[in-house]
Parts: sequence; structure tokens; C-alpha cells
Amino acid sequence: MNKITFLLALLSLTGVLACGQGSKEVSMESSADKATTYDLKTADAAATTAMPLKSEATELGNEKLEAEKLNQGKKIIRTGNISIESKDLKKSKIAIDALVKKANGYYEQESTTTGTTYTNYNLTLRIPSSQFDTFLEGIEKSNDKITEKSIHAQDVSLQYYDLESRVKSKRIYLARYQNMVANAKNVKELLEIEEQIRQLQEEIESTESALRVMKDQVGYSTLVLNLYNSDSIIAYSDSGFWLKTKEAFGFGWELIENIFIGAIGIWPILLLLLGTFIGWRRYKKHKRIQ
Repeated sequence: MNKITFLLALLSLTGVLACGQGSKEVSMESSADKATTYDLKTADAAATTAMPLKSEATELGNEKLEAEKLNQGKKIIRTGNISIESKDLKKSKIAIDALVKKANGYYEQESTTTGTTYTNYNLTLRIPSSQFDTFLEGIEKSNDKITEKSIHAQDVSLQYYDLESRVKSKRIYLARYQNMVANAKNVKELLEIEEQIRQLQEEIESTESALRVMKDQVGYSTLVLNLYNSDSIIAYSDSGFWLKTKEAFGFGWELIENIFIGAIGIWPILLLLLGTFIGWRRYKKHKRIQ
């Protein structure tokens, strides 16, 4: 009886211990699953934060671009050509210099053609866009005669704001990739990140260069101005007549030279013809005597 009681007590104790161990294992497995799930979620969240959200950034960039287009003014590139006939060329040039200085502009290119009785100025001016109309009014109010005038305007607002938006977006991506360098897990991942950084830096430099050129064209209008005196037309006409006369004399002299050189080149034939002619004359003379 005592043996049976002892065996039952031992079996009960073994069962209790087995249940406790099973419960502990289940609890540990559950904790491990939870920890694994937490780690995966954390990693996914970190990866999502680290990777550039291109679609969202693009949509945000487009919305900001549209807002900037509505809120900011238009970007216009203005260019023009003017030809001016002046009776006093020196005085007119001084007046144009004064207008350029007053408008805070500058000469991008200046060339002069001078003859015996005429002088032509070929000028390329860069005038601040805000002063361009005022500068043109100053030219038109002078006593000189404007023989030709054409002004062109090109709206580049879309291209301008698009370039600005691209620069901002690429700088955001660049900052994100630069932050990812410290979190690179291996050399391969580090090299891939650095390659992305290099490409972004090249794209930013190229876009900023195009934006600077466009800003310069928008900020400063370009005017090509031809200034000449009224005597230049007559001088050009006279110079054309004398030039043709000189060319005619030159052609005649060249023709004489060619004939002379050609005659020297065929001297054997000429000598043969001369001998034949002399022989024929002697033959005719001898025949008459007989």
C-alpha cells in the first residue's frame, strides 16, 4: 500500500514538472516570435525611412512647382536688334555709352570698322531687364535715325521653375544618401551608396549650370546695335566703283602676262613657223627672178 502511494506521488510530481517545462518552452517560443516580428517591423520601418520616397517626392515637387508658377512672376528672355544712322557718330557713341552706364549695363562685345570717310560700330549690349524699356526709350528719343528695329521676348517660366525644382529635389535625395553612408552594412553597400551620391552631385552641377545661364539671360536683356554715319553708304558705293575698276585693270594685266607666258611656252612651234615663213618668202622671190 505504501509502495502504491509512493508511486502515485512520484507520477504526479513528474507530470507537474513536465507541464511547467512545456509552458516555459511555449512562453519562450512566443516571446521569440514577438521579438522576431518586432525586429522585422523595425527594420522595414528603418528601410522605408532610409530609401528615397521617389513617388511622393515627385508629387510633392510637382505641387510645389505649380504653386511657385502661380505665386511668382514670369521669366522672360528679351533680345533685340537696332540699326542707327547718325550724322555725328562720335557724339552718338558717347550718348549710347552714357545710357548704358545709367542702366547699369555693359558691352559684351564691341567692334569698329573704319574707312577713309566712314566708321561703323557693331555693339552687343547687356542691359538689366528692369531697365531695358527705359534704355530703348532713351535710344528712340535721340536725334539719330533708327533704320531697323526688332525686339523679341521668350517666356521660359516653365523651364526656369522646373530647373529650380529639380535642384531642390536632387539635394534632398543627396542628403538622404549621405546619411545612409554611416549605416552601410558592408563594402558593397557602401560603394553603391557612394555611386548614387556621385551621380546626384553630377546631375546637380549640370542642372545648376543650366539654371545659372537662364538666370543670366532673364536678368540681362541682349541688344545688338549697329551704329554708322550717313557718309558710310556713299563711301561704300564709291569704294565699290573703284574696286571694280581696279579689278578690271588687274584682269587686263593678268591676261597680258598669260599671253606672254604662253608664247614662251610654245617657242619651238613659233620658231618652226617663222622658218617656214622665211623659206616660203625666199622661194617666191627666187621664182619671180626666173
